[in-house]
Amino acid sequence: MFEKPKKNLAAEILSIDIPDNKENLLLPSPELLLFYQNLQNRVIWLDSDVDQYWLDYEKYIINWNREDVGLPKEKRQPIWLFCYSYGGDLDVNWSFISLIQSSETPIYAVNMGQACSAMCFIYLACEKRYAMKHSTFLIHQGSGGGFEGTYAQVVAAIDEYQRKIGELYDYLLETTKIPESVLQDNIGTEWFLSAEEALTYGMCDKVVNSINEVLGGEDG
Repeated sequence: MFEKPKKNLAAEILSIDIPDNKENLLLPSPELLLFYQNLQNRVIWLDSDVDQYWLDYEKYIINWNREDVGLPKEKRQPIWLFCYSYGGDLDVNWSFISLIQSSETPIYAVNMGQACSAMCFIYLACEKRYAMKHSTFLIHQGSGGGFEGTYAQVVAAIDEYQRKIGELYDYLLETTKIPESVLQDNIGTEWFLSAEEALTYGMCDKVVNSINEVLGGEDG
């Protein structure tokens, strides 16, 4: 991942009137400048498959907690996760969840359109949870296929996978208001939920109708 720039570096670069010529090919790309600006505002976009590259995002969360050591929680600048992902790796999912739950600095999440599978579970770990009006959530058990090795190794892998799915079931009951009977009926399926349904089941705290509700790190 890119190193965090010096304070206000991105703002200074963006304020320059940049001529359109070949000498400027060495300047950072607009995407990179936006990435720097987001980091300065403690904003992370989770808009790819959940995989081991996401562990780099965990490093930022740890560093921001380090910066806030000694500050009371209410004085800390929140971390915002903007979510648009169809899910991914179950192990990275649990790593991210554990870090979010242990973060002393508050972490808020916004479902920008898709919070599916592992992304949904990571989203549920956040202290405040928002959803855009037409966003979608997906809860399921995922796929446990692809086990390889000796008979004993496959059996051990299946047992471990089942343990993690059991933890996931308990986690959903702890972080939402979904009745256990409803969860039992749907956990084995591809259970898609709208933003309003997620609100009803306590998966999100508020459906966002105006972007001003989240811009600038407001916690309204």
